[in-house]
Amino acid sequence: MSELIFVTTENCDLCDKAEKKIGFLKLFFSIKIVDVQSEYKKYLLRVPVLIKNEEVLVEGVFSRLSIVKKLFF
Repeated sequence: MSELIFVTTENCDLCDKAEKKIGFLKLFFSIKIVDVQSEYKKYLLRVPVLIKNEEVLVEGVFSRLSIVKKLFF
């Protein structure tokens, strides 16, 4: 099973919304949730960020359609 990395931070409404939108991906991928402060500081001003194979798939405002397009097409 492939892994996605979801970069988030505390007290971030945009991150909370994005996490709900990617919930359906748990059927297809394992999702590792990391705090931007601990491991991914280069994304500090870009959270939330979804990464697969070190490639940023989506950042900022997430839409399910854009996620599906990047992952499956």
